[in-house]
Amino acid sequence: MFEWIEEYAKHATLNFGQALQGMRYLLTHPRADRVAARGSPRHAWLSLRMRSRLVANDLLFAILPPRWHHSREELAGFRAIPFGRWFQYGYCAWRFTDTGAPREDLSGVDRRWDPRCDDA
Repeated sequence: MFEWIEEYAKHATLNFGQALQGMRYLLTHPRADRVAARGSPRHAWLSLRMRSRLVANDLLFAILPPRWHHSREELAGFRAIPFGRWFQYGYCAWRFTDTGAPREDLSGVDRRWDPRCDDA
């Protein structure tokens, strides 16, 4: 039972971190840079549309049990990482590599970025 609670809490922590990151940069998004000049009303509108969807998605997934949409292997990884790091993975993903290790050089990193900013 404790495993389930830990998985759920860490998953919610990650998703709340992502939602807060989205709210922090609500009016600016790296993908909107390709369409409109940063700081323009059009850029803000496009960013708002993209970010608000991500924030809604993050809040939804924060309340859904992680066992509904993650594999057992992924969940085992949740348990191995502390709560604070899960929040950081969501709130400031730009600070970490794909493996979860802290980046050594943060110069030139766009702090608005999160993994979902990349085109699929």
